[in-house]
Amino acid sequence: MARFLWPALLAIAVIVAVVVSAAGEETRVQLDYLEQIRAHTEELRRSGTSLADVMGRLDQIDREEFTTAFDAVESDLDVAVEFVGDEPPVDSLIPVWALYRQAVEAWNTGVDGLSTAILLAADDPDDVTVTNSVSDALAELRAGDSLYQNLRVEFQREEIPEPVSPLLDVKMAPTDSGLATQSVSYVAAARRSTAGLGLRPGLMVSQIVSNPAWQMNVDNQAVIPNTESVVVSTVITNSGNIASQTEAVTMTLEGGAEPLVTLVEVPPLQPDGQTTVDFPNVDVLPDTLYEVRVELQLSNPDNDLTDNLLRVQFTVSPG
Repeated sequence: MARFLWPALLAIAVIVAVVVSAAGEETRVQLDYLEQIRAHTEELRRSGTSLADVMGRLDQIDREEFTTAFDAVESDLDVAVEFVGDEPPVDSLIPVWALYRQAVEAWNTGVDGLSTAILLAADDPDDVTVTNSVSDALAELRAGDSLYQNLRVEFQREEIPEPVSPLLDVKMAPTDSGLATQSVSYVAAARRSTAGLGLRPGLMVSQIVSNPAWQMNVDNQAVIPNTESVVVSTVITNSGNIASQTEAVTMTLEGGAEPLVTLVEVPPLQPDGQTTVDFPNVDVLPDTLYEVRVELQLSNPDNDLTDNLLRVQFTVSPG
């Protein structure tokens, strides 16, 4: 009898070993999946902190810092969006996956909507729809936060193996204040004169120089060494926060028999970029008072028209 029992017991042992092995493999797969989510939350937690900081400084922050911060947050969310695009490796993780997917999608929608609405508010002070857009975006972020808290509860179910490290708390909504009140506050901050968020096209005439170079005499009068001709140059600066288009600048020289007007092209400039524009040389006479006026002739919007013109008076030394 015993010789017939042993094969049966061996078969049962093999089946149990296979079941235990399979259960161990599923647990390993679950832990690996949960660890990936936990790793995402480390980045997303920092993203939430960054959002709160940026939104709290809308009346002071410039456009480049704002867009850089939001681009970083969106990059972190892109990783999470790609991750939740595939279903989990085992069915037992579907509830976790579903909650995480919904939270990530809500956050992604909210961040994109908030960035777009705030920049639109800064660029177009007359747009009355942006307050609602900001409110909608904040609502999405809060929905994502709520779903994420549900996910943390789901992580505590007995059927879910405990991950290597705890699931961090993540909060993407920058404030808990009322949606309507906070939306109005954010829009007002983005439009404040101290903020640098709005698109600010701006070229300026920074300097006028001559060759030969003029020197200031004791009477603070520009004097050029004795010469029969002079080349006037001007430095043009892009003082705005967007690239400029091709423009034109004129030089008007008065003091001779007739005013002389010359127009030269100004190439496109990146923000903070400069270029030196040379005008054709002009004939001059000694002991004659000249005034050179350099003025931008703009065909595109400019944030400050008061810096588009410079004047300098000079004389030529008799020798």
